[in-house]
Order: sequence, then structure tokens, then C-alpha cells
Amino acid sequence: MTPTLSKRLAALEATRTAAPVRLTPEETAEAAHQYEAYLSEPMDPDPRAAAYWATVTPHQIAADYDAMLKGAPAPWE
Repeated sequence: MTPTLSKRLAALEATRTAAPVRLTPEETAEAAHQYEAYLSEPMDPDPRAAAYWATVTPHQIAADYDAMLKGAPAPWE
């Protein structure tokens, strides 16, 4: 980090009004449990998508993404 950036970060941290969150081990475990409950079940990877990502170029990714934003299906579908 540059000295100027270090000074600016130190100044920002010095003016911080909120105290850092300190959780007990029980609260940490409960937060982890709640987070895991919100996660969806992982899906099996689509072999067509894996083949696409293994062979595509960044230029093609950009073009495909633009097409998908306009309503086109994913290239591997």
C-alpha cells in the first residue's frame, strides 16, 4: 500500500463510530446454521455447460452474455 493510502485508511478507521461486531461461539454457530439454511441445494453440473466454459474465448463470452441479456437462451442449452 502506498503511504498516502495507508494514511487515508487509518484516518477513516479512526473516525469509525460503530464498534466491530463480536460474536460468541454460540452466536457464530447459529449464524452459520441460518446461512446454510438459506443456501439452495447444489445442482449437478451440466456437461454441456462445462464443455462450453472449457472451450469458449472471452470475446465469445461477452457476445453470448449480450445475447442472453436480450433474451437468448444460454449457449449450452
